[in-house]
Amino acid sequence: MKKISKAVFAVIYLFLYAPLLVMIVFSFNSGRSTSVFEGISGRWYTTLFSNSNLMICFKNSLILAVVSALIATAFGTLAAFGIYKLRNKYVSGAMSAVNSIPMMNPDIVTGVSMMLLFVFAGGILHTVNKVGFITLLIAHITFNIPYVILNVLPKLRSSDRSLYDAARDLGCTGSKAFFKAIVPQIMPGILSGLLMAFTLSCDDFVISYYTSGPDFVTLPVYIYSLVKKTIKPDIYALYSIVFVFILLLLIVYNLLQTDSKDKKAKKSKSYTATKITAIVLSLVMVAGVSLGVIFRKESDNTLSKLKGDYSVEANPFLKYSNITLNVYNWGEYISDGADGTLDVIAAFEDLTGIKVNYMTYESNEVMYSKIKSDSVSYDVIIPSDYMIERMKNENMLREIDMSKITNYSNIEDRYKGLYYDPDEKYCVPYNVGMVGIIYNSSIVEGEPDSWELMWDERYKGEILNFNNARDGIASAQFALGLDINSENKADWDKAADKLIEQKSVLQGYVMDEIFNKMGSANAAIAPYYAGDFLTMYEANNDLKFYYPKEGTNIFVDAICIPECCQNYEAALLFINFMLEEEVAVANAEYICYATPNSAARNNAEYQEYMAELHEDWEYILYGALDSDDIFTEYYHDLPIEIRSYYETLWKKVKSF
Repeated sequence: MKKISKAVFAVIYLFLYAPLLVMIVFSFNSGRSTSVFEGISGRWYTTLFSNSNLMICFKNSLILAVVSALIATAFGTLAAFGIYKLRNKYVSGAMSAVNSIPMMNPDIVTGVSMMLLFVFAGGILHTVNKVGFITLLIAHITFNIPYVILNVLPKLRSSDRSLYDAARDLGCTGSKAFFKAIVPQIMPGILSGLLMAFTLSCDDFVISYYTSGPDFVTLPVYIYSLVKKTIKPDIYALYSIVFVFILLLLIVYNLLQTDSKDKKAKKSKSYTATKITAIVLSLVMVAGVSLGVIFRKESDNTLSKLKGDYSVEANPFLKYSNITLNVYNWGEYISDGADGTLDVIAAFEDLTGIKVNYMTYESNEVMYSKIKSDSVSYDVIIPSDYMIERMKNENMLREIDMSKITNYSNIEDRYKGLYYDPDEKYCVPYNVGMVGIIYNSSIVEGEPDSWELMWDERYKGEILNFNNARDGIASAQFALGLDINSENKADWDKAADKLIEQKSVLQGYVMDEIFNKMGSANAAIAPYYAGDFLTMYEANNDLKFYYPKEGTNIFVDAICIPECCQNYEAALLFINFMLEEEVAVANAEYICYATPNSAARNNAEYQEYMAELHEDWEYILYGALDSDDIFTEYYHDLPIEIRSYYETLWKKVKSF
């Protein structure tokens, strides 16, 4: 029986810790693959310490975790003592039950309810940003206190109740008696509560997501925004350091508890094993941090050919105020200084003296709901075409003074005056993308050219589709020759039926998971955005790409100024800066989407860089733009009735 118990114990811990061990191993991988170890290297630790956005968010998380854990531990310990001193067992039981509610309550309920509370309070106080560092700190203290009480209360109940009263009888004040007689007995519980509060704060995403503002972004929120592309191994390096650091804290704490000679004698073997584990983990963390610091590559923020003047003299408004610009963009959608490239945000800050709070989102709908909630104020946003149309119709965008955007001449004419902004008042094009089909040439036969490949019975279980309603349904609409902006419900029904027909050959619906699936050959066929194919191709050279003959979706992401903007002149300056040739080249190389900036597209450095990624890069990025033979269609903002209808159909398709 003991052998079975030990085997079960070993299997459980294998499942718990094997993924973490794999993460640590691949953080030292010389390549970016998560399935093939190409050799030992500190490359990703170097990249990690060169990523300014990542390091700022890491620092923010540590500051928040330390401050919130200390405050929560203090309040939680006092609250536990108050519950302990209650004489009525029914009242004490009720308080303990109330304390359990926040721990059992779903995080999303807690996060949304706290956001609504802060928005309500901010409205009364007339604050611009209803959420920020203070609200985030309050939220973390709030959800940490119950866990501190949970750790401290049992220690209090097992302590000698008479010691406190005896101390009082001997002349101690209440506070002195508490610290002299009670605290030493419950110190293990206090330390456990402190460590748990620190860990929970570092780990929290959901509550932080709803209660944070643009001025203070935590690491989990930042990592979640990196869903537009696959997670790079520098994140493995970061979380390896975090994991080892927290594990070392726990080991040190446990070592401190083995101060009894009897315990040491009884557990000498486990004590020695613990010391060895601590030493090994310490070496791993020190090695990773040392490699990152020693070989850190500084970003090259030198800009030599700017057309615009970003000096204080040319922009008098910079003289009179301490300006902070809040920018809201897609995740992994701007050059961030990784591997010594241009850090666009840092370059703008150095050039102008304007502080930039940079936050990211994972979808147009998330960005829309955040701004619609009026919880925060942003100065610059980068939505897609159909969302620009919706926000413009709902008076959520401010007109842009194009006379201040001197680099607007860099934008190709074909991207100006499009359906969502015919008078060129509300946005400036940033990136252009098209949807195509990616397939594994070692599995798929011939040279396919149609959407029908995604319904081919020969590749059953090897086919993926988009995991969002608009793109997923559009794949069926294009295959059937239907209008993707139809307001006829019968057309949407036909597309839904076509998708239900696909279910028999489909492996699953994905978004960012596609990078790993196609890169590791766990799937053979998938529709996705053209620029992202280049990232997948780097991991798997058997992949090929084509635009379906029936037509495909084209989209433009553009820079806008929302109505809630507080720094209009600075926003204009930032937009003009983003259109500079050097900046546009850096962004185009980093994102790998088609650029509407003609100066960047014709730049020799850009063309050479893209040619190194793929010999057919011009077809992949610009084939559907430059050829009249490929039919492309934009998504339009549809009436709410149609949006609700196709969302309902999508749920039906996925549950079929």
